Amino acid sequence: MLKGIDPRLGPDLLHCMKAMGHGDTLAIVDGNYPATTDARRLIRADGHSSIDMLNAISTLMPIEGAIIPASADVLIPELTKPLVDTPIERLEGAEFYARVQQAFAIVATSDERFHSNLVLTKGALGY
Repeated sequence: MLKGIDPRLGPDLLHCMKAMGHGDTLAIVDGNYPATTDARRLIRADGHSSIDMLNAISTLMPIEGAIIPASADVLIPELTKPLVDTPIERLEGAEFYARVQQAFAIVATSDERFHSNLVLTKGALGY
């Protein structure tokens, strides 16, 4: 265990977030998404929802933008609540899938809700 680090953030995800650079993207997908097929790097987060993982990731990673499926905020309004000050782009099916496939890594949750997917763009820390 490490002090101050959310226990949902396992070693593979921590390594991934540290390896990402400004502008790289991280996808968080539900249990229905074909993550193994689409991922360059796959990180399993079984037993957690997409919102759980978003909340955990946002404790350590600066987020400068997000992409969600066009219908997600209607079907799952709480998906965008942690992204209050973040620009959110909404994309339809194939366009959204293409952005997930381009992500640095995919975090695959076991969320059972359809459209509980999002792509986060890593921001930069100012010094």
